[in-house]
Amino acid sequence: MTNVIKQRLRSGRVVSVCDPDFPTPRMVEFVGKLGYDVLFIDCEHSSTDFQLVEDLARAARAVGMESVLRPYTNEEGLLNRYLSCGVGGLQLPHVESAAEARALIKGLNRWGDGNFSEKVLVAMIESAEAIANLPDMLKISEIDAFFIGTNDLAESVGLRGNPQHPKVQSLVNEALERITDAGGAAGMNVQNDPNKVTEFLRLGVRWLAVHQRVFIKQGTTEFLRAIAEHK
Repeated sequence: MTNVIKQRLRSGRVVSVCDPDFPTPRMVEFVGKLGYDVLFIDCEHSSTDFQLVEDLARAARAVGMESVLRPYTNEEGLLNRYLSCGVGGLQLPHVESAAEARALIKGLNRWGDGNFSEKVLVAMIESAEAIANLPDMLKISEIDAFFIGTNDLAESVGLRGNPQHPKVQSLVNEALERITDAGGAAGMNVQNDPNKVTEFLRLGVRWLAVHQRVFIKQGTTEFLRAIAEHK
């Protein structure tokens, strides 16, 4: 399945990614049957442990969905252990330069029998420095997609909590332009507004992620509003 996702990105197609927010194997099976391409397993901002990672990755495979995991650090041993849990790829946070990316890839090639090339690799671009270094990073063929983390990007330029600031958006646009002009796959999360999908597609984003909690909140708000009107 991993090769299918990699091939889809390399052929210029779009990939849908779901962060279940409250992950359990049963929930993964549910969202997989809805038609998502990739399950996002977050181990940077959650309590997900190794056993649950293995169970989530297995549930994803059971419904024909790939799994990509974000670790809390890019330490070589940790990344290789996550790969051994059966995940289909890694979304590496805070990749700042081509030299750093190549060092990470060298470490990943020590995993198992060296068949890391079958895994999906997403580099997270989360600072002005990383955006400046994109031209060299885009030459690394092992990286399948470049995901722009707007919240950390805002913090890197002194605008923590304000990713919509014009300065941050200018950097986002610069990153998207560099990635798409080089023929790379750009990734972004629609955050709290799933209606941004059309806008992101127009900007050339091909790794489109969404939080499941967005739909839970949206549906719950509408449900409770309708009830409140009749109280």
